[in-house]
This record gives sequence, C-alpha cells and structure tokens, in this order.
Amino acid sequence: MPSLRQAVDGTSSSSAIELLEMLIAAAAKASAEAAAARAKAARRRHRAPRRGLTLRPGPDTPLWRELVRQMRPHLRKYGAKAQLARLLGLPRQRLQDCLKAGSASLDAERTLLLLGWLGFFQRGGELTPVVRPGRPSRKPGAPPVPGNV
Repeated sequence: MPSLRQAVDGTSSSSAIELLEMLIAAAAKASAEAAAARAKAARRRHRAPRRGLTLRPGPDTPLWRELVRQMRPHLRKYGAKAQLARLLGLPRQRLQDCLKAGSASLDAERTLLLLGWLGFFQRGGELTPVVRPGRPSRKPGAPPVPGNV
C-alpha cells in the first residue's frame, strides 16, 4: 500500500487516491454530523420558557445581561454590593445569584430600584458609607442609660 506522501505526489496508483478521497469524505461527513448533534443538544438544553413563567437570565434576556454588564464597574468598590443589597432588601448572597451567577432574577420592583441605582452612578453620584445611628451618648452628670454604661 502506498504512503500518504506517494498519494499526494502522484507517484502511486489511482486506487490509493480514491481511498484517500473516501477517507476525507467520511471525515467531513462525521464532522458535519457531530456539529449537528452539538447544535441539537444545545437546543435541547436551552428551551424557551413556557408562557407565563419567569424568565431566567440567559440568552433570552439580553437587556438583563446588558444591565448587569453596565453595573459591574460600579460594584467594584468595597461595600458597594452590600449597600445595594440593603437598598433592595435582599441578602447579599441572593444579589450574587442575580448579578454574577445568573441563576436567579429580580422582581419588577427591585429591577426598577436597580435601574435607579445605576442611573445615579452614571450621572456621577458618589458612594458614601452608610452610618447607622448609634445609641445616645451619656452627657456628663446624667444618670447612666441602661446598656450604655
């Protein structure tokens, strides 16, 4: 049997060339079938949601993905995600699921709050630390306040 070099150079018989052409055709057919199988599997994995169900973040939600992309630079500052979670009334972990993991989505009211928050920063707003009011301090000569000794 001739080598591949002999078949390419033309120094072998035509049966070797025919065999090479059959191998190339079989490889092309197998490649096309594999691509079709991958596309079919991808369609099966990502089915369009049934009517009336909540959309999950993914290829069907380009506006949500764009919103999250525009928020990322504003969430890099230390404490920004925690403040946003407090504003939305969510645990930090739930906010992480919505923005980073893509495994959850917010309801309409919180999404509108999120848009307002983003608009504030896009107009040049500054993130300031939240200071919670503490206990009233004791004035000199005043009787001690319970728990604030």
